[in-house]
Amino acid sequence: MELNKFLPYQLSVLSNKISTGIAKYYREQHNITIAQWRVLALLSDKCNQTAKELTIKSQMDKVRVSRTMKSLEDRGFISQQACDKDKRARRYKLTKEGTALINQVKPKAIAFEKCLLETLNPQQTEHLQSCIKALNSQVDKITEEI
Repeated sequence: MELNKFLPYQLSVLSNKISTGIAKYYREQHNITIAQWRVLALLSDKCNQTAKELTIKSQMDKVRVSRTMKSLEDRGFISQQACDKDKRARRYKLTKEGTALINQVKPKAIAFEKCLLETLNPQQTEHLQSCIKALNSQVDKITEEI
């Protein structure tokens, strides 16, 4: 096997390069990590999520999500409240400060994505999105069977 031609490896390397590239901005300007960015972005899309929901959506492990949530809460970017049905579970949402932060960071992330996609024409971009969707679906099928 040539690792350079192994799709999972290629995608992992690309993902790491993209995450590191975009993280450079928000780490230097706002002192937040990749994990913190992901949680803030997810909560800005839908508030009042549990740690379990954020773990699933972010594809990060439970410990990393838990540590990330604690650090964001300590910095005043998110708050928590007990769930109505299960008082042990917590729902998280952005605070006013967290909303302000994500609103500062999102435009840079979108600009980074735009710059990244400039190398592709619109049909290639559409095809890439279609391929990503198909691969995500296939991974779900494969992992269900294992």
